[in-house]
Amino acid sequence: MKFKSVQEIGDLYLNYFKSKGHVVVPSSSLIPAGDPTLLFTTAGMVQFKPLFTGAVELPYSKACSCQKCVRTTDLEVVGKTERHCTFFEMLGNFSFGDYFKKEAIEYALDFSLNHLEIPKDKIWVTIYLDDDEAKQIWMNTGIPEERIVRLGKKDNFWGPAGDSGACGPCSELYLDRGPEKGGPDCGTSGTCKPGCDCDRYLEYWNLVFNQFNQTVSGELLPLKQTGIDTGSGLERVAMLLQEVDSVYDTDELKNIITTIESLSGKTYDQSTKVNFRVITDHSRSVFFSIGDRIYPDRTGRGYVIRRLIRRASLFARTLGITEPFIYKLVDTLTGIYSKRYPELKERAKEIQSVIRKEEELFLNTLEVGLEELEHLLNQMKSKNETEVRGVDSFRLYSTYGFPREMTRELVLERGFSFNDSEFDAELDKDRDLSRASWKGKKTAYLTGITDTSKLKTEFTGYTQLNGTAKVQFLFKDGKQVNSLKAGEEGVILVDKSPFYAEGGGQLGDWGYIKIESSQFQVQDTQKENDSHLHLGLVLRGEIKLGDTVDLEVDSKRRQSLANHHSGTHLLNGALRRVLGSHVYQKGSVVSPDYLRFDFSHPASLTDEEIRKIEADVNGAVARGITVETEVLPIEQAKTSGALSMFDEKYGNLVRVVGMGDVSKEFCGGTHVSNTKEITYFAVLKESSPGAGNRRIEAICGDPVVDYFQSAFQVLAEKIQNYNLSAKDVYGDLKTHGILDKIPAPEEVQSLFETKKTSAVEYLREIKRKLEDSLSEKLSGLHKDKKKKEALSFSLNPELVEDLLSKVIKIGDIVIAKHSFDAVDAKSLKDLADSLKSREANILCLFASKEGETSTLVYMCNKVLVDKGVHCGNLLKNSLEILGGKGGGRPDMAQGGGKNPDQIDLALEAAMKEIQNKFGA
Repeated sequence: MKFKSVQEIGDLYLNYFKSKGHVVVPSSSLIPAGDPTLLFTTAGMVQFKPLFTGAVELPYSKACSCQKCVRTTDLEVVGKTERHCTFFEMLGNFSFGDYFKKEAIEYALDFSLNHLEIPKDKIWVTIYLDDDEAKQIWMNTGIPEERIVRLGKKDNFWGPAGDSGACGPCSELYLDRGPEKGGPDCGTSGTCKPGCDCDRYLEYWNLVFNQFNQTVSGELLPLKQTGIDTGSGLERVAMLLQEVDSVYDTDELKNIITTIESLSGKTYDQSTKVNFRVITDHSRSVFFSIGDRIYPDRTGRGYVIRRLIRRASLFARTLGITEPFIYKLVDTLTGIYSKRYPELKERAKEIQSVIRKEEELFLNTLEVGLEELEHLLNQMKSKNETEVRGVDSFRLYSTYGFPREMTRELVLERGFSFNDSEFDAELDKDRDLSRASWKGKKTAYLTGITDTSKLKTEFTGYTQLNGTAKVQFLFKDGKQVNSLKAGEEGVILVDKSPFYAEGGGQLGDWGYIKIESSQFQVQDTQKENDSHLHLGLVLRGEIKLGDTVDLEVDSKRRQSLANHHSGTHLLNGALRRVLGSHVYQKGSVVSPDYLRFDFSHPASLTDEEIRKIEADVNGAVARGITVETEVLPIEQAKTSGALSMFDEKYGNLVRVVGMGDVSKEFCGGTHVSNTKEITYFAVLKESSPGAGNRRIEAICGDPVVDYFQSAFQVLAEKIQNYNLSAKDVYGDLKTHGILDKIPAPEEVQSLFETKKTSAVEYLREIKRKLEDSLSEKLSGLHKDKKKKEALSFSLNPELVEDLLSKVIKIGDIVIAKHSFDAVDAKSLKDLADSLKSREANILCLFASKEGETSTLVYMCNKVLVDKGVHCGNLLKNSLEILGGKGGGRPDMAQGGGKNPDQIDLALEAAMKEIQNKFGA
């Protein structure tokens, strides 16, 4: 086989299918559009799921793509095997009702033979157990029967991607790499086949024949149109064509490994290959994810990215690398991948910055955390203990930032077990603990101090986020101590500090207090009178009374706090302008993640009022207003027009924060220097905390982008589900479907970049229209579905014939008696009419039960009425059993009640009455 580079293989593939009439569709974002069930885009077909199910009108009937994907299901084995990766690129060709098995198989073989130049006698294929059609097509192409292998559902039935979507049987292409690649039990006679666990036969292309739509509940429903979904791993194909044993030895990944060798001074060999491969793989995943604006975070996708960075840092450390390192690979990654994904070149500097900050954050605590784990495991070993307790594993998470999975991996490697349930219990306990437990001790800390001159902390954090200071007091368990040692929780009071202490609704700062090799992690900052109390834990070394220490505030968290605090001021001003001057602040919370603002107002806000408020705030953000502060005597401040909270206590001097002509307030909090730093503002929720007051929760900055991306994902899923139901009811989507374009994650991001602050108003309007349309159409769909079901029920010839075949005759009266589930009264009447048109002497005794209710419908023709049948009288006796009400005429009566378990007795009561009156 001829050597082909990864780039060359990708180009060949897309050009081939383009020549076959396929539309080349760019890779979608790693944030899957319209599928909240997926954390990441995990397959090439993800962006096409609505096209397979028929939930949208088709923009094209066949397509091809090279899709970037992230899967972390096999994270622990990455680096240890030759082929596992968390990031990979998937080549795929797709048909949406255009072509099916024959063409898909012919395309795959043609491309393999004539473009990848794979010898035909080296190709084997697998098919699903009972797929004789696929077998015959392969044989027609010249693949002999002995090289076609049947495999079960685990191997040859694919999908869906996520909890629901298109799926079906598949057929896979394998390359025979020769008997020398077989396992020790395979021998050299070539007796093993695809499906064997050895490395002789490697799958390089999967052809999925989509025939079903799997619901969230797992039900397989036939697709309205069959489709083709193929996947061919670009790295896997390159490995085979380049005739190497590992994807990490292919040209592009080898390039990354060479860079790691150069930067680290280490050699990639048998002893270091796991470390090199983990760093190579994880750096790609992180690079592409941040490129799609998935940032390290505490939850969701962000948590996965944070874990990958930390795991890569851990493996770098075992190579002797103790400084930030992963970010240094960004230049190489950009050079490799910017040809296929040019947007990465534009974002390279930001990606590099984000990775470096995250590495620095983790490396601050990594070494001491590993020492703590080593100490713990040695202690357990000496006591012959084998299971790491939840309280210990959680401490590594809460104190040193070790993700649960990373601790588990380290523990299992050392031969110990990990208690997940205990970890979860500690996590729940931690969430329930309030900072009030710290706050309640504030006064106790300071009791008994005679030299009160040392209690005053000079706050320097308005202008700087780091500095030096002298340790004035140390506290442990509410008592003064002379030192705090590694592993001890306590409180540090210094003479001056850049750490903002919680106040005015703003949460306290986090960060570090350091001296030489000692480090104290500040987990909260509180204030008691003029004292700033730094609460936290000694990570390493010892902090002593009188030490001169370095203080460092977590700058990223402080910026988020500043965004939300300044956003709160702009919101206050906007509320007064939109709603009126009666608006008065009643309280607020400023956190790094959101802001909450309570204010006086008698009624809930309308959508239009919220729109105006958002537009007002974003308008102020866009103007780039300089934020100015001044300290004024209290009386002068009051006459300056600055707003204050009437129940807040102020000293003789107050700090006034002004933002041009849009806001001026008394405030001691930290703020942005210019409103443009806030970037975006969006309201999340409007509610009432109590009579006469309203509450707004809002977000500022990048979380606004995440909010709209997530909102449109959820909305897209709901609309797709509606369209599928609408297609069943109406037959097509042109009239009754929702065909509006829903912004994909990358489109949302692009809109924010181009429209800036006006993007919020623009996207809010799109979201509102889609929600209104969905609500309106769902209402109509529900009614029309009921009508269709009722019509289908009453005119169902099989049901009518079945009931007529089971009638009971009493004298001249023909009785059709039946109990249904969840059928409304009108449908029962329509069914009775159908039967009456077939049989003049019929009496219909129908019942239906749903939940705790029951319904009865009794009907007959005039022929029976003339003979003395009275449906109303029959119904009365039946309703007594059901404890219900109803009535009617001789030819028709209807009623309802409870006791659905007594329905059969109620029908029998009517039967007995007929028997007594008309029986022989």
